[in-house]
Amino acid sequence: MVDALRTFADYDSFAREWHSETLKDRDVTLEAARKRGLLNEQDTRRLWQLLGLLDEDDVFIQLPEWLAEEKANDVQGNLATTFVGYISRETEDAVLFKESSPVHRLMQIAHKIQSLENGVQNTTVDSDRRKRLTDKLEEEHRRFETRDDIPYLSDEWLPKSQLITVIRRSE
Repeated sequence: MVDALRTFADYDSFAREWHSETLKDRDVTLEAARKRGLLNEQDTRRLWQLLGLLDEDDVFIQLPEWLAEEKANDVQGNLATTFVGYISRETEDAVLFKESSPVHRLMQIAHKIQSLENGVQNTTVDSDRRKRLTDKLEEEHRRFETRDDIPYLSDEWLPKSQLITVIRRSE
């Protein structure tokens, strides 16, 4: 598997790595950066939620803008540089990245799933509201799994040297 692959089991170690440049540039700890509002904690949590929903083989990748422009399909007018998919083949210099989707849209779905799961847990078992929430939750899980309405990066060979970040969440 890709040498650059990083696996994280807990949120704080992930957040520390994800914001490592900010922490280094400001010479602060993760806790101090949080207190001073130096981090976008909301997006970081949403990315963590997304990583928790991925299949075992799926990874998050970040590409440089020039490579995303070269490889990505038109993503509704917004250039995506972060994607989720899986690596199906690998050579010494490149990986074949398949069935990938831009991260931003999937983060929104993952956050909705998390919110619905919390709603289901906090609603009485025999209520109509719980049934509606459960139905919506199942629908969002289907959307996440099929990704039909989400543009994607075509199955592409990507040079390993240009992969900025490759991340997987472990449990």
